Amino acid sequence: MVKASLVSLLAIIIASALAQLASSALMTSMPLQIAHVGGSASQAGLVAGAYSLGFMAGCMRGVRMITRTGHIRAFSGAAGLTALLVLFFKNTESVILWAALRFFMGAAFAVLFATADAWLNQSTQDAVRGRVLSVNSIVVGGMAILSQIFVAHFSEVPAEMMELLCAILLAAVVLLCMTRSVPPRTCKSKRVKLREIWAQSPVAVLGVFCAGAIVTSLLTVIPFSLYEAGVGSSTTALMIAMLYIGRLLFQWPLGSLSDQIDRRWLILGSSASIATILLCFLIFEPFSGWNSQFLRNYQLLSILGLVLIVLGGLSFPLHSLCVAHAFEKKPQNSVALSTFLLFIWAAGSVAGPTLISILAPLLGAKTPDLLLIGLSGMLALFTAFRLRLSKGPILRRALRKSLLVGGTVHYASFHQAQAPDK
Repeated sequence: MVKASLVSLLAIIIASALAQLASSALMTSMPLQIAHVGGSASQAGLVAGAYSLGFMAGCMRGVRMITRTGHIRAFSGAAGLTALLVLFFKNTESVILWAALRFFMGAAFAVLFATADAWLNQSTQDAVRGRVLSVNSIVVGGMAILSQIFVAHFSEVPAEMMELLCAILLAAVVLLCMTRSVPPRTCKSKRVKLREIWAQSPVAVLGVFCAGAIVTSLLTVIPFSLYEAGVGSSTTALMIAMLYIGRLLFQWPLGSLSDQIDRRWLILGSSASIATILLCFLIFEPFSGWNSQFLRNYQLLSILGLVLIVLGGLSFPLHSLCVAHAFEKKPQNSVALSTFLLFIWAAGSVAGPTLISILAPLLGAKTPDLLLIGLSGMLALFTAFRLRLSKGPILRRALRKSLLVGGTVHYASFHQAQAPDK
């Protein structure tokens, strides 16, 4: 069943992965180009913030576009628009114009990824959803790693890199338009509100928000912390790669296990483990003795590499686990649900670094650790609370059923004893 589902969804998975390659490459190359033209860190932050705002805007307006045009047209239109916007980067060095372009590019990528998520979730059965989403996440994660190699190879020729990114996006359009698989049908339905999604899957809503905040903060905080400790840039890049390697290693086992048990148990275990790992780092401060001697540095980096593999393997799959849990409720409008969850994830990815910058003057250097521990711990506690609430009705129904069965058996045996022998 898993193989058949993957074959039918192969086109959208590969097309989405190609778009992810372009998105990750642009995310890394834009700060490099801003620095190349003499821009400042605040200007780089402006461009990054414009992309995040555009992504959230695209999530808010994407449902209507996908419902009106269909999945293939929505994906193709968003990818084609992104390719067109990429071409404009070659002809200007204005940071303000780059910010505007990144805003519309963020909106287009939001529609693109929302279309892919809705297509995958609506076309996949509950029994194999975790494994299908895991395969998609593995392919996307592999493209994220490949994108960094792509940027490193073409960083000296940004114009040529932009042309290749356009070609990659257009290849995704061609691949999806030539597919023989039938996309899900779209129909007009009532507008889905956030409180309705929260009422159906509160763990999924909070989990998606925390996943966005945790992953984005980790990708921001770890390089900064390593730089402050005196770790070189090449070693820092290697440590960040450990996060993505952990994602590739853990995604399939977690996805496969989520098809067999209640996904909330995996969400609980992942978030509690993240909080525990970060709490240990906060207490023991392993880099306090950095540069004391080479052997100690090597041991610390070896331990950190292993920990980052586990941390990435728990943090990145958290989003797909929450999405799969939300689709267990059989939503009437899968496009709206996918878009809302993507919007909430984007809000979390903006909120994480923003909260760190706001709380840093109050909490000092330990702010990132405290915030991530708070977010993951909050998700673990809330998930445990929801599991306890759902366990009560199940036990009551089981007890009521056993009493009814027991009463029926007792009634039948009594009348059988009273019946005359023939």
